Amino acid sequence: MKTILSTLWAGLSTTLFRTKPVDDLVSEDNSEGPKLNKVLTAWDVFTHGVAAIIGTGIFVLTGVAAANHAGPGIILSFVLSGLACTFVSFAYSELASMIPKSGSAYTYAYATMGEVVAWFIGWDLLLEYCVGASAVAVGWSAYLQNILKGLGIVLPGFLAHAPADMPWKNVGLAAGLLTFGVIGLTVNWRAMLKGSKLHLLKAAGSAALIAVGLWQALIAASFTTSIDILAVAIIAFINFWLIKGVKHTARMTAVFVVIKLAVIALFIAIGAWHVNPTNWVPFLPFGWTGVFTGAAVVFFAFIGFDAVSTLAEECKNPKQDMPRGIIGSLIVCGILYLAVSAIMTGVLSYKLLGGTEAAAPMALVMNHIGAWWASPLVSVGAIAGITSVLIVLLFGQSRIMMSMSRDGLISPIFSRIHPRFQTPVWAIVIWGVLAALTAGLIPIGELAELTSIGTLAAFVLCCLGVIVLRRTEPDRERKFRCPGYPFVPAAGAVLSLALMASLPWITWIRFVIWLAIGMVIYFIYGRKHSTLAKKNGL
Repeated sequence: MKTILSTLWAGLSTTLFRTKPVDDLVSEDNSEGPKLNKVLTAWDVFTHGVAAIIGTGIFVLTGVAAANHAGPGIILSFVLSGLACTFVSFAYSELASMIPKSGSAYTYAYATMGEVVAWFIGWDLLLEYCVGASAVAVGWSAYLQNILKGLGIVLPGFLAHAPADMPWKNVGLAAGLLTFGVIGLTVNWRAMLKGSKLHLLKAAGSAALIAVGLWQALIAASFTTSIDILAVAIIAFINFWLIKGVKHTARMTAVFVVIKLAVIALFIAIGAWHVNPTNWVPFLPFGWTGVFTGAAVVFFAFIGFDAVSTLAEECKNPKQDMPRGIIGSLIVCGILYLAVSAIMTGVLSYKLLGGTEAAAPMALVMNHIGAWWASPLVSVGAIAGITSVLIVLLFGQSRIMMSMSRDGLISPIFSRIHPRFQTPVWAIVIWGVLAALTAGLIPIGELAELTSIGTLAAFVLCCLGVIVLRRTEPDRERKFRCPGYPFVPAAGAVLSLALMASLPWITWIRFVIWLAIGMVIYFIYGRKHSTLAKKNGL
């Protein structure tokens, strides 16, 4: 029996669980062809961290989570999620100092747990960044509409928000058929052009899948009664600048960070004088279950350091700058989250934070206390801040896609670097379109929950990855070492799993469906085209 099991494991370890050596990951910088531009400094990493962490979590989700899940206990939700993120940030910092590549948790999993796990987390990260950027764009749209409303400009209902009901059956069929159709064409295209009749037949079948998928998409579109047009527009705008180059977006991000920190300081300075402690009673109206559920939802607010880890390949000195930027930005942002959530629920009853204006709770609070002059300033600052979050999320999404493509797990078109802009243009464009459509058609609450579960899954694997590499490569240089090893990374993994368990069951169902689709794609395309498999002669 032992012989059978050892043989089986040996086979799996050379196929599904084959790992990519850290030396190979680092040496990829010496490959030929256009490369990413190494222009970012430690300050850029820190500002990107603040840009990604302080955004929708403060300006949008605090009100939603307080009203629907935790009440004033949202303060404890932030403490709990912040504690989990602190542990996880140490794990990310150690891995980033060892493996300064742009793939984030995907790359770390490839080096520690094997290809199939790396694919799992990479596919998961694509979902995380796509729906995360979409949720942020919806919040951006709500704040801009608040400003326009003050100027007497009101968008028509069919352009102002996502539809209340979507024909998800048709949407799911369209997404699945188009995905597998495009994959089929990608796999069989070249062989078909060479005259292979079998591949010509397969390509025709793939084209048929695409046609049926487009038909299902048209059916879904015919039942769509509205779209959040501003959310779609901001994603398109940000992707245009991402294509032009990382230095351009880094400068723009730094400006937005200064603006939104000034707005948060203004909110705290004004709101602190209007706190009514009776609004904190009862403090836990939904019990501790609500606190944990709220923590799982607002965990979305802390995904910034995950996105920041995708900057590594474009840093001048990533082994030192990445840990500093990740941990420093998390500490600053955690303090601000606690202050804002305490003031928000102290000024206004949590029940009022879940109304029709829930997507812009800070402006709602300013209006409630009569600071009408401050409400537009809060909205302008929120728009600037949320825009910076969008930049980092959409940036991270394209780099994950680029890394997976570079490893041969998806089409090589996504890893092509533009010779002039030095950016992965196709990865930016394709996922930008998907994020824009998601933002325009799905309500913010569902987007936030999907993003949280994807982030938490990535965090679990990164914490475990630190433990694995400490055992398999104990002598490798680490510019930053996770304190309290192995208890801190283990605690990060356990807390992340606990927060995942607190999410609604419908979120789990959607998450499992997404991962199932990803595994099918991996076994149809990725496993056969893996560059690591080809290198090992498999």
